[in-house]
Amino acid sequence: MLVALGCLFGAGTAAAQTPETHASTQRADVHAVIGWQNLRLKPGSEAERYENNWANEILFGGAGAGWYWTDHHKTQVDFGAGTPARQYQYEPQSINGQFVSQVSRIRVTRPSFAISQQYQFFRNAWFHPHVGIGIDIARETRTETYEPILVFDNAGRITREIAPQRTEGPDHKVVVRPFAETGFKAYMTRRAFFTTDMRLMFHAGIDQALFRIGFGVDF
Repeated sequence: MLVALGCLFGAGTAAAQTPETHASTQRADVHAVIGWQNLRLKPGSEAERYENNWANEILFGGAGAGWYWTDHHKTQVDFGAGTPARQYQYEPQSINGQFVSQVSRIRVTRPSFAISQQYQFFRNAWFHPHVGIGIDIARETRTETYEPILVFDNAGRITREIAPQRTEGPDHKVVVRPFAETGFKAYMTRRAFFTTDMRLMFHAGIDQALFRIGFGVDF
């Protein structure tokens, strides 16, 4: 009888105790990504040009790390670079009353560093969508090669070169742009996860779209 009462008292005391305090929610993660980058390439001059200003076939690779201040708020830094963006552009010109097109080939590289603040939805779940805003700082290197301009001489029945090929650059500059992003993390184990996101960067309108997928680990 005394043993039974002791057991009941012990169980009641345990149930009345304050639940064990959870460990700190602060933690870090690292990730590596590949993706598809789209850049809007502005003309090298202020003259009107007729072309698609977007370069789309750019393979992107990068890595980054993040720190969770809470279960929902995270600061993340990223480093990345894409393959060179290439684009043809055309500028109409009138030379001696004859209309010609100045054709140029643009090559741009833009490795970058980005820092963002994210808000992650849900808690203690395997699937974590998030939204975020940040700043992207890129070092842009641009080279533009102008093709020679050729005209047909009706009098001599020959083709003449009236402007030789020339190259401008490489020119270097730092480009700073705000961006917004959305994406998610999906855990495969308690620590390893799959991640994907989309970022839109702004400079006089949408300047870049970046789609990334990759894998990471919490620690």
